[in-house]
Amino acid sequence: MSRPRQKQATSKLRFECTQCGKCCTNRGEYAHVYVNPTEVKQLAEFLGLSVQRFKRLYTFVDEDGWRQLSFTGGDCVFLNPETKLCQVHPARPIQCRTFPFWREFVVDGEWTPEVRSLCEGIGRGRLHSLEEAEVQMREREKSDA
Repeated sequence: MSRPRQKQATSKLRFECTQCGKCCTNRGEYAHVYVNPTEVKQLAEFLGLSVQRFKRLYTFVDEDGWRQLSFTGGDCVFLNPETKLCQVHPARPIQCRTFPFWREFVVDGEWTPEVRSLCEGIGRGRLHSLEEAEVQMREREKSDA
């Protein structure tokens, strides 16, 4: 008697960034971009600033002790209001680079309804494998450590 085949999870993770800037805009609890010391240093260097000056101009420490990028008028401080493009794109934090491939947005190989409502790039472009998504998720989690 043969064993039943275990159902393999298949990816339904189609995504392509449309550069709409919505992921950089205040959406209640998602208006947080956390930055670790390495990212602060990289961003400061990218902007030609000292770490201290960068922190003073562009970040704050929240009530739990986490350093975050400032949001002004509901947008990330680095979102260009006219073009809706990131002004520090080459040096952007891991949290930004890995969006929307976050563990809370991928369940059983599919995007959650929550991220579908947040990101217009969901369902567009190429299909990303579960392995690709996992690499992104692990990269984000390493930056949290």
